[in-house]
Amino acid sequence: MKETVLMFAIPDKGVRNDVRNIFASLKVQVKYVERPQYNRTLASLAGLQPMKDLPLPYDGPEFEEPLLIFAGFEDKKLGRIIDALKTYDKCKFPLKAVMTETSQNWAAAYAYIHIKAEHESLHPKG
Repeated sequence: MKETVLMFAIPDKGVRNDVRNIFASLKVQVKYVERPQYNRTLASLAGLQPMKDLPLPYDGPEFEEPLLIFAGFEDKKLGRIIDALKTYDKCKFPLKAVMTETSQNWAAAYAYIHIKAEHESLHPKG
């Protein structure tokens, strides 16, 4: 599997380009996923399964925070990527996850809800 990062909910094109450049320097493929595609599976978005036509595009709310999903990475390289993101100060990425055999079948919208809930349980506010 080719190393791929799926990016969601980064409205600022300048930030998206900066992040793409960070990943390009590490020779990593990046795909920015637009809101209408949030009902597709992570595997199809990462290019592991064919994109199937769905009856309707996603029409739910935009994600509240940026989300990065990592597919096909070895731990060592993933560590370098996380370190590179820590130095980027224009945007923080608290929601990050590695695509697994289970999560690859999740719709992006479901993955966001699950990842956000997990993050909030690990980092409670107030």
